[in-house]
Amino acid sequence: MKEGEFFRGSTLVVMGMLVFVLAWFTGCGILVVIGGSPITGTVVDAVTKLPVPGALVVLEQADASGTDRIVASTISASNGSFGLDPPSPGIFDVVADATVLLSSGTTVTYAATVTFGVPANANLSQIPLVPEFGSATPNGFPATISATVFSSGPLGVPSEVDVKLSALQFVAPAVGLVSRITIPAFTGSTTIITTMPNLSCASGTACASYSLLVPAGNFSAGTFSASGTQYELLVQQPAEVIYTVEGLAFFHGAAISPDCMPSSMTSGIVVVRGTLAFAIPDLTFTSCL
Repeated sequence: MKEGEFFRGSTLVVMGMLVFVLAWFTGCGILVVIGGSPITGTVVDAVTKLPVPGALVVLEQADASGTDRIVASTISASNGSFGLDPPSPGIFDVVADATVLLSSGTTVTYAATVTFGVPANANLSQIPLVPEFGSATPNGFPATISATVFSSGPLGVPSEVDVKLSALQFVAPAVGLVSRITIPAFTGSTTIITTMPNLSCASGTACASYSLLVPAGNFSAGTFSASGTQYELLVQQPAEVIYTVEGLAFFHGAAISPDCMPSSMTSGIVVVRGTLAFAIPDLTFTSCL
């Protein structure tokens, strides 16, 4: 074998072994981040300072409407650590929340914490999460927002559409261009549905039900600082927790861009905790082609 061929062959073997080793470590629950500019950190309980495993951690960026959209996501490891590779250059907002079953059998659900203005290759150190009911016992299960999506064609006939659903909370006052953030929905949520005609649908429509499992608490926030981010941790108390539900509709099987009129709908105010009356967040899309 020639020297160059031997070198290339050896390199491929080494690379293959490296991939195998990385896969093995990942399977053992050890965090492995592959990429050039990861955003890293550790999710902790704001009170106990203990790590929160299984937390949802997402990168978000604002669109033209001022809504922060999820562009990448991961789950924190057993020691609370996480790593996310930005899909593109820019500045991101990092949003984390969690619902955890403790060894005692108690479920603790944490409201979201948002870190605004995070650059690529940043280490956020510790992201504190506040239990949705503060120090009250029990700490609580996620709230469930559920309703129905209806869709029809331009002639009032059923039209099957794929709908992407998001639970949003307002940012007041707005931070830069961001006026609403997406709260990551927990396992068991139906964030993507397809409407189908059936007997439960309103006349001339296709429909589908959805559920979004979210914290019954308002988010805390901080703005990234390389010297140490300072978070304003919101005191969770018996007060209104307000969401809106947004749906983006695509003709079934052609999810390139929304193609109903309107293609985006947002529900009225949904209160998952408190005394205000809340709207049933049904959404109706028409003229879906």
